[in-house]
This record gives sequence, C-alpha cells and structure tokens, in this order.
Amino acid sequence: MIQNFSPFFSIILSILLINGLFNLSCKTSNKINIIIKTSNFFFITVINFFLIVNFLALSIFVYSLFFNVNQKFFQIAAYIIICFGFYKPSYLLKLLFFYKKKTNLFFLICSILFIYFLLSLSPPTDPDSLEYHITAPLYQLLFNDAHFPKYWIHSQLSGSGETLFKYGLSIGALNFSQLLQFFSLFLLIFTILKFDYTQIFRKSGRKLIICLIILTVPVFLFLVSSSKPQLFPIATNFIALILVVFYLPNLNNNKLLILFSIIIFLLFASTQMKFSFFLSSGLISIVAIYELYKKKMHLHGIIICFIFFILIILPREVYEYTNLNQNFFTNFLNPTTDPYSATNLNDSLKHGTGNSRFLPYWLFFPISFFSITHTLGLVAFFSFLNFNFKKVLSKKILFISIVHSILSLIFAQPTGRFFIEPFIWLLFVSNFYTDNLKIFKKFIFIYSIIFLIIIGYFSINLFKGNLSHKLHENVMEKNADGYSLYKWANEVLPNDVIIISTHRSFAFFKNKVITYEFRYLKNSTTNEAFNYYLKNIIEQNPAYIMYSSETLNNENDLLKNCRGDLFAYKKGVDAKAGRSPFARNMRVSDGYIFKLDQKKLKNCKLQLN
Repeated sequence: MIQNFSPFFSIILSILLINGLFNLSCKTSNKINIIIKTSNFFFITVINFFLIVNFLALSIFVYSLFFNVNQKFFQIAAYIIICFGFYKPSYLLKLLFFYKKKTNLFFLICSILFIYFLLSLSPPTDPDSLEYHITAPLYQLLFNDAHFPKYWIHSQLSGSGETLFKYGLSIGALNFSQLLQFFSLFLLIFTILKFDYTQIFRKSGRKLIICLIILTVPVFLFLVSSSKPQLFPIATNFIALILVVFYLPNLNNNKLLILFSIIIFLLFASTQMKFSFFLSSGLISIVAIYELYKKKMHLHGIIICFIFFILIILPREVYEYTNLNQNFFTNFLNPTTDPYSATNLNDSLKHGTGNSRFLPYWLFFPISFFSITHTLGLVAFFSFLNFNFKKVLSKKILFISIVHSILSLIFAQPTGRFFIEPFIWLLFVSNFYTDNLKIFKKFIFIYSIIFLIIIGYFSINLFKGNLSHKLHENVMEKNADGYSLYKWANEVLPNDVIIISTHRSFAFFKNKVITYEFRYLKNSTTNEAFNYYLKNIIEQNPAYIMYSSETLNNENDLLKNCRGDLFAYKKGVDAKAGRSPFARNMRVSDGYIFKLDQKKLKNCKLQLN
C-alpha cells in the first residue's frame, strides 16, 4: 500500500507541511508574548507551534472518535496548511540560522542534526510503524475503519499522534510523521540553545555541550526514523516544564491563569499521543498546581484541570467504555482495553525487552550491539555528575525526575526511551550552574564525532532508498522485515482482496490486512474470546490467510483447521531483516497463502493442542 507513495513527492510535501505549520505559528504568536514578555520571538513561536499542532491533533482525534472524517477533509486541511508556508517562507530559513557564534561544537551539532534530518526522510521500516502507527490512520482514511477495530488489539495503542499523521498520509506525505519527530528534536535543541532566563544561562559553551550530549543519545536513532509519536510529546512536555519552572511563579492573577491553562492544555494533549506520558504530564501538572497553591489560586487551577480533563481525556474513555470495555477504571489505567486480552497484552508491554528493573545498567550500556538504540548511552552519566543540588530550580527538576524514574522502573517498560524525559530535564538544569566542563569537553567532542560517523553511515544507508526504484527495493529488502513476503503476496493475489496475515508489516500489502494477533494472547484461547475475535474478523470478509513457515501450523495457529486449500507457496520469501545496516545475517522462511472458505470459517471451533 505505501509502495504507491512517491519518495520524492513524499519528502517535498512533508517539508512543506512542517513549513506551513511553523509559519502559521510565527504569524499567530504575538498574543502569547503578551503573557510571557520575552524578546525571543522564536521561543514564543516554538510554544505556539506545539499549541497549534496539538490542537490540530486533538480536535480531529476527539471528533473522529464518534464521527466519520473523510480523506478529502484532510487533503483540503493539509493544502491550506501548506499554503501558509508561502507567507513569508523565510521564517523557517531564519530558524535554521539561529545561532550566531559559529564554533566547532556548533558545526558538529548542525552535522548531527542534518544526519537526523536525512534519517527522518528515509523509507519507514520499523515494525511498529508498519503495523499501526502508519497503517491505523491510513486504514481510517481509505477504508473508513473505526479508531480501534475490535479484532486489532494493537490499534488501541494509537492516539491523537496517529490522527495527526492523516494530514500527511491524505496527500502522499508518508514522511510527515517521521519529519515531525525530527523537527520536534530540532526545536528542543533550539530551545536549549536560545533559552536565556537569567545571567546563568548566557554561557553558550555549556549549552553546546548539553545539546551534543542529547543528540548523541542512541535512542533518538530509533525515534527519529520511526513514526512512533514520542519525540513530539517529549518536546511538548519539555516546553511545558520550562513554562512551569521559569515563568509561572512570576505571574499573577489573569496572566497566571492563562499561562497555567496553556501549560495544562499541552500536558493533557501529550497524554493522548501516548499513554506513557500520563506520568510525566501528571508530575509537571502537580508542580504547576503547587505554584498556584503558593499564590492561593489552586482552586482555580483544579477547575481548569477538570475542564481540560472533560475536553481532552474523557472522550477517549467514553469511547472505550461504550465500544470496548465497560470498566472505566481499567480503561483509564491501561494503554489497551480489549475485553479479553488487555491484561495479557498490557503485561507484555510492561515486560518489554525483559531487562532487570533492579539493575538498570541497560540505561547506559547496551546488552548487545544491536540493542544500542534501547539505551541512553554513556553520556547520560553527565547529567548526574554535573548537578547543583542547592539551587531551587534544580530541586524542582530533581524532584520530578527522581519520582518519574522510580515510577518508570516500577511500572514502565524497562527500556531507555521511557527514561528520556527525566534525563533531558536533569541535563538541561545541570549544565547551567557548575563549571565542570573541561574534563568532559574533549571526551564528548570525540564521542560525538564517532557517533556522527556511525549514524551517518546508518542514515545514508536508509536514505539512499529514495534515490531510485532499484535502491529502494534493495534498502527495503535488507532493512524492512516482511517487505519481501508482502511483495510476493501483492504479485500473486487479486487487487481487491482482504487477507488475514501472521506478519505485522501490514502497510506493505496493496489492500486491507486483518491481524491474526489474538492467537498469541492467553485470554483469547477461551471459546467466548475466540468467538468474539472470529466474529469481528469474519465481518471484514477476508478471502485468504498468509503465513511464513515459522507461523504455519504451530500451537498458536488457532485457525489451522478452518482454512481452505493452499493457494500459493514460495520458498525463502520471508527474510527476517533488521533495521541496523550492520545486521546482515537474516533468517529466511517460506511463504504460504491459503484460501478461506467463509462457510468453514463461520463454523470454526476453538481447538487447542
């Protein structure tokens, strides 16, 4: 399906969408400056950018939970946004030349950012993006799917971030989701470099070091190349934290409440992009309410929070209660709310890679070379070694960072990307108070050059897939798991058929794919659950079911006695590729496609080994 997107036009349209959103933010940012009063025009624009983009994502997300929004609506909206980009297009160019002191460290930062930019414009290849980050919004546009189809449990992990991607997908801007992640990282770096609150923030050398440390975190390699909407809410919450710590305490009366409302809107909006942001957003919200409490305005703050809860968070809870699971508290406290498999899937999500929660060495050291993008890297130690515990600002950041880290170790998935926020928060504050830079400056500089060389090779290896059809095929076959399998299926199957597939990379098929994921979930292997999933799958009228030799006739194949004859077979068609350009030892398995007899499928009974 996504093979029909032109790489050239995808890149151009994605850049134009970002440019339009940023120019729209520049044009409408003056009203925010009345509250904050800073001479930094682009800092105000950054705040406004996250306000506008979050509003676009949330408003359509909430609306489309209950009403249909067709593809033409998003196409018109996307082209209107692009048109805004032609109003003073120099805004974005000025942003790119924002730093006056051109040092070796600055050029190194620019080089790493450019490589990340190339990476964000590379073809999407990670399984999560190809299963639901891209595919869920694409299916809503093309097939008028519900937000969370009852047979598609992983779709419940999507949110307002995926809704935002519809603006790009509707006009062929496949890279918009990835480019938005890069641009969020860019704005985070920009904010740190340009932020100047008091005299202690004016030493540019410290800011350059902190930005290099952040940019060399291996986790960003994965996040920038993925459509996973995580970097955008990370940057959103970072902006909200700055407003809470540095600006909110200095305001009174109406301006205080207006800024508090902006902060709460940003924080609550993040929770609808990804469930894990309930933790960081909640902690920052508590600090914001405390600032109001000190001025005896906390009741006003609680009322504002309640209003935004009704407008932003409650609609999804109502949808899930009405359509999925009639247990409000279970729905609110978990990322997936499937009536039969939520407990099992949520436990699996929490377990993640299986790293130890008691010995979190994996935060800094990868278990293997190929798991390096799960870590924060060695440079993360710097945020702890260069911290002043006596400053009031440090104490606030330190408090929520420690609480966040402890709760994440208990409840979150034990992998580095769930700890990025407290790492950035600590690093942001730590580098403004002490002078312990000389020891680390040379090390970080050399480390950054090595990192640049590695990610340069990694990024160019993927980006070259945009340059020609032959290179695209080569890149996808080596780096995108399931690409060869679906390419074969596209060749042998009719154009308009719907299939059931055991492979996650649904976005590669030319038509609609029905997931077979329920077979893996323990609670789904009861007669009641089996009939529930099967009923919702049959409603989609699938005509074929596809396997690899690894998934055919195994103990989890609950439909093996309910399918028809073998339709197609190909040896060695499913190459288990990896994202890393250094991983070339790929396992190969065969591909099988069976016909589905609807009568036989409707009479299917659960048979367990």
